[in-house]
Amino acid sequence: MKLRSQHSRHEKDPRIRDGIRYPDASALDRPLDPPSTVKKGALIIAAIAAVFGVIFLIWYFDQVVFAERNEQTAFEENINREVNLDLPNLFSFMTMDDAAIMQTLKDSGYTLYEQEPVGTNPNGGFQVIKLPSDVTLAEAGLMYMQGIDNLAPSEVARLLNGSWQLAVSRTPSTELRLHYADFRSGSVELTLQNALLAEGLENATIIDSGVDDVGNTYRTGTLSSGGVTYTWRISIIELSRVYEVRGLPDNIYYVGIRFTV
Repeated sequence: MKLRSQHSRHEKDPRIRDGIRYPDASALDRPLDPPSTVKKGALIIAAIAAVFGVIFLIWYFDQVVFAERNEQTAFEENINREVNLDLPNLFSFMTMDDAAIMQTLKDSGYTLYEQEPVGTNPNGGFQVIKLPSDVTLAEAGLMYMQGIDNLAPSEVARLLNGSWQLAVSRTPSTELRLHYADFRSGSVELTLQNALLAEGLENATIIDSGVDDVGNTYRTGTLSSGGVTYTWRISIIELSRVYEVRGLPDNIYYVGIRFTV
């Protein structure tokens, strides 16, 4: 009786024929399209992926493909921006003490970075950098921390175009040294003439000139005032020979001006 009962149930079950069980395939007849909520989620994910893809492509072309062009553009902008060099007249400082020189610089309204403040050296003297008018102390500090040799040419131009460094030494004699980069003169001769004019030395007595062993084009002379004779020297060399910055043009010059007594 039990076997008959089971056989009878098999006959009523449409999935079982001739004692063989057939799987229910009705699910395969359902539509293959995903539900609308799944469709919306997929579209949102695809849209987000497309946006990130576009952002990546923009970044890639800007930072990789057009990097050299962008750097050249930034370099030209930084050397052509409106900043004044405002070179100090070293001869006028020769009779001043450290505090008076520093006060004169502060009164001029410059943004100053004091490398060696007045009074820190027991033998006298100090070192200060006048920054470009559009560069803050914080910005300059970060670039100096990196090291000028590690900056891109555009960053070098931003930091050095419009800045100069003054170093005052009192031992064994008084010596004032001024260094700056000339981005605009374009030639050694014009850079030299502009330096002479800035220091009021265009008519000063020249006792020596030429090119030294390092490669500096120089002029040396004397200037007398109040019975005291001061010796000066101006030297010029390519900036690319001072800093190992790849891509610096050869027509940018590093200028050194020195007064001694």
